[in-house]
Amino acid sequence: MIKCEVINRFDLKDFGKLKNIQRKSVGIKGSLFVGDTFECDKEMVDYLLGNNALNKTVVKVVEVEIPEVKNVDESIERIEKSAKEEVELNEFGNPVGTREIKSKKKKTSKK
Repeated sequence: MIKCEVINRFDLKDFGKLKNIQRKSVGIKGSLFVGDTFECDKEMVDYLLGNNALNKTVVKVVEVEIPEVKNVDESIERIEKSAKEEVELNEFGNPVGTREIKSKKKKTSKK
């Protein structure tokens, strides 16, 4: 979620999509006033930053919440383990269905 602060008063049809609205004064549902803060998604922020029919910017971004990635190491280990399980190995530790490439020795002629 992205936290925004209102810099110009505006009315919003999709008012219900806003979360954690904090009013500076008594508010009217559907209207936001200078100083009010709220959280919304990136699409709404783009709209409120001027990607709208009026090309009018009505908010400034105060804070961007970066999603926390949990258990990255465990996820990597799980992926590596599943990849190893999918490949069947022969007695030499090579994947089945492949062949070892033997190096060719150069033959030299003795004269």
